[in-house]
Amino acid sequence: MKQITILIVDDHPLIRKAWGFLINQDARFKVIGECECGEVAVELTRQLRPDIVIMDIGLHGASGIEATQMIRKYSPESRIIGQSFHVRADYIQKMIQCGAMGFLTKNSPLEEIIKAIIEVQNGRVYLCHEVKNVLASL
Repeated sequence: MKQITILIVDDHPLIRKAWGFLINQDARFKVIGECECGEVAVELTRQLRPDIVIMDIGLHGASGIEATQMIRKYSPESRIIGQSFHVRADYIQKMIQCGAMGFLTKNSPLEEIIKAIIEVQNGRVYLCHEVKNVLASL
């Protein structure tokens, strides 16, 4: 079975390293790159063609929302999962409108991160429990 390749985009080095380490513990996945800004994310996606991009919203330079739009244009086969510390309905809505297929928070447990990767890779939208709760309260 082919490993699902993943690019992690986050402006916090500890988040990138921790998520990369944890995700790589599962033999189904391979983190093939990481970066801290939207412009580099777009370029790495063009070069590496990851199956999944885990995209932070709050980045230096191009935001995660802007980078998501560019990635969808230049690498439409790569699927994007948005993520943020902030669970705001407007962020979630913008990410989904720009082409993200999922959304996690940085509080999401590893089991939920793995479930999101698998669901999005299989073409399904995935919203973590915390996001669902916020959207349900609107």
